[in-house]
Amino acid sequence: MKRFICVILMFVSLSAWALSLQGSHPNRMADDAPQHNGIFSFNLSNYATISDMKYLENNSLLYRGTIWVSGKKSRKDDQGNQLYWLHYPPQNSTDYVTADHHLWNPGLVAVIDSLTSAGADGDSDLYELLPAYNPLNENELASIVPNAQYYSENDRVLESIFGTPAPIPFDPFNSETFCFSIPQDGNFETPGFLTQSAYFYDYCPFGVEGDRDWGASNNASSHYPLGLAIHQESYSWPIQNYHNILVQKHSIYNCNEDDSIEDLAISHYFDADIGPATLVSGIAADDKSGFVKGDGYEFAYSRDAEDGSFEIPYHIASKVYIPNLPYINNQAWYWRVGSGPDDTDVHDHFPSLITSNEKYWLATGSNPDPSKFAPLRPLSDEVYEYEQPTPNDTRVLNTMYGAQPGTPEYDATDSQGNYLNRLSLAAHESIEFYVIYFVGTSIDELKTQSLAIEDFIDTAFYVDPDADLTAIPYLNTIENQAPDTFVLNWFSMINPHHFEVTWKEYGQPATQWNIIELPPESRSYNLSGMNPTTYYEIKIAAVYYSPEEVYLESRTALANLSYIAVEDEQITSVPKLNNYPNPFSGSTKIMLELEKSAPVKLDIYNIKGQKVRSLADEVYTGRIHAIDWDAKDDHGRACSSGVYYLRVISGGMSSKHKMLLIK
Repeated sequence: MKRFICVILMFVSLSAWALSLQGSHPNRMADDAPQHNGIFSFNLSNYATISDMKYLENNSLLYRGTIWVSGKKSRKDDQGNQLYWLHYPPQNSTDYVTADHHLWNPGLVAVIDSLTSAGADGDSDLYELLPAYNPLNENELASIVPNAQYYSENDRVLESIFGTPAPIPFDPFNSETFCFSIPQDGNFETPGFLTQSAYFYDYCPFGVEGDRDWGASNNASSHYPLGLAIHQESYSWPIQNYHNILVQKHSIYNCNEDDSIEDLAISHYFDADIGPATLVSGIAADDKSGFVKGDGYEFAYSRDAEDGSFEIPYHIASKVYIPNLPYINNQAWYWRVGSGPDDTDVHDHFPSLITSNEKYWLATGSNPDPSKFAPLRPLSDEVYEYEQPTPNDTRVLNTMYGAQPGTPEYDATDSQGNYLNRLSLAAHESIEFYVIYFVGTSIDELKTQSLAIEDFIDTAFYVDPDADLTAIPYLNTIENQAPDTFVLNWFSMINPHHFEVTWKEYGQPATQWNIIELPPESRSYNLSGMNPTTYYEIKIAAVYYSPEEVYLESRTALANLSYIAVEDEQITSVPKLNNYPNPFSGSTKIMLELEKSAPVKLDIYNIKGQKVRSLADEVYTGRIHAIDWDAKDDHGRACSSGVYYLRVISGGMSSKHKMLLIK
């Protein structure tokens, strides 16, 4: 019988010491939690971004994706009074009055701002959809919220399997903690086999004032919030016919007390870097992006246009879907690296560019600067597909919006006078939309998937239990049981003909895999007789006969029974250490958090306790620091694969952290 290897999940993890999603993180604004669902691996953040997406084992697809929410909002003074332009067009940036001003009259034009809150800017290091707890307001929160530090360490992405564990229900209008990803007992209703929950805001839900954006470019930009709270759930299904889609459901709440958000636009930004995952660089500039429009389609995609030996066959596609809207416009744009839309000063009354907020006008298909932006979605009614003629490294914005001012559709009403075609969000109302990533090997395959995806969403993600499908087993975190046993637990939506536990010593050839066959109802196994000083690769396989043999593998976990410490010193709560990625191959970024400025000594040791590299021996000012390690020792020699330890000593206290270098 033919044995078909359908998938090997690519995320190798050191399970004995892997950080839990509920563990501490040294930088609340850098919580990129590694996820894996059987086909995709990616980093999912608590600030509205997804990054470093890979498909199967060795195919990089996506550098970063995120959402933008745009709308118009009345500008008010500090007392909540509507502002009106004294002259229109205005003569200067403060040429406005309130209704109680002696110069006010009913003919004055209200000041309306066109605003965009972007998860990530795309060209600038700027983030505007942030978790409730973050370094921008942590000092104020300490005096406002009891146990703020605890909530801060837990306000992150929460992963659930079959709805377990459950987050605290999201209610942006009635919450004491605004920390919803602390695991709760029991489960919750979710259509996904794997569900990742995240929560973020474009304003501070605690009322702390300030310019609430983060990143290296925040000092060069002024962020004016729309007043949004967003609940994001990411769904995936490691089963046949559904395995190559990732769905993100977003529920957007207008948290303003009395202000509507008018002329809303929902956009998805993505930067696809497609190529072999083994290449560190050189995969971005040889991609082509395109668009397919029409009923059931309306998706953008990117593919690898490399004509040489490094080409991979996969297309990554993205679509935005808002169910049950009677009227909607679609548009998509692309731009060169560094030429993205600007909204650094949306209050500029006389912008030097085409508009003071290029993000909003781009998101609504209006007023784009043709020297910077080109349409990806075909503008002609007779053309339904378009692909860039030459390879490039582009950024793509796929957007949906309602009728726009100045069009007949904008003023159309029903018999009760309600506007039919405008997309707006009244105070305390919400709207749901979906962003879907899907992968295929051709445009025709993507088109078929796009139609099936809309039907899948419209039927509440119904999967026929009687369909003859196969499923990839999901290996949970491996537990150690003294003195020589790994406790394995896994999930599967379907019972195969049988499961196989496969294991070998790390680094041994594939011929050394050991196989233990288990019944189809099995979901756990104790792997005993293991050497405490040896590292093992472990995975679970599901074998089906339908009628030919189909062999589906889980991720491969790297596990070890022992903990070999550099020293047995007492570990204190500060300073905090982490590194990303971990495991890593070429280099890794070390994150260090201090309570206050202090002398710091940061060293790296090998598994034998020998110091291999001194990274710091100086006074560090501030709290959070990022230090790169290039996997070399103090003499510039490349370090070999294995376990390494970070040790930091500061102010008489110390911390340790374990890293895994794999080449």
